[in-house]
Amino acid sequence: MEIRNKNTRELFLYTLERIGCQYQLGEGEDTGIFFSYQGEHFFADMKENSIYVHIWDAHWEQVELYDVDEVSRLRKAINTSNRNSAVSTFYTIDDEANTMNVHAKTTITFINSIPYLEDYLRTELNEFFHAYQIVGIEIHKLREQEQHV
Repeated sequence: MEIRNKNTRELFLYTLERIGCQYQLGEGEDTGIFFSYQGEHFFADMKENSIYVHIWDAHWEQVELYDVDEVSRLRKAINTSNRNSAVSTFYTIDDEANTMNVHAKTTITFINSIPYLEDYLRTELNEFFHAYQIVGIEIHKLREQEQHV
């Protein structure tokens, strides 16, 4: 299939198909792309005529705000992840649910001149799992340190 003349959105959809990802397109004014990769649910969006794709994984972790020790650990773990991963990890507070929700995002260049485009996208998506692993390991380390104090 000829990919030279595809815009970023078409190229991204084509590449998702090539790596075996199921996707669903947003409806109406929502031009986002919802897709799954290795069991995780992602959302991608891009501006028209842009070469950048923004990829999100929202709400992949959650803690109750009343658990102040776990909130503290998670905040520290997020900082560690942000120092050691290409994916940005951040949290939001849901006052109604009384929870701290963790999200991750990356922005990548996505053009047809990138060699091995399928491998490139897999590598970028795998970076999310690297960030999750960093957060999990850091939380475990912090719990261990607290037990030995």
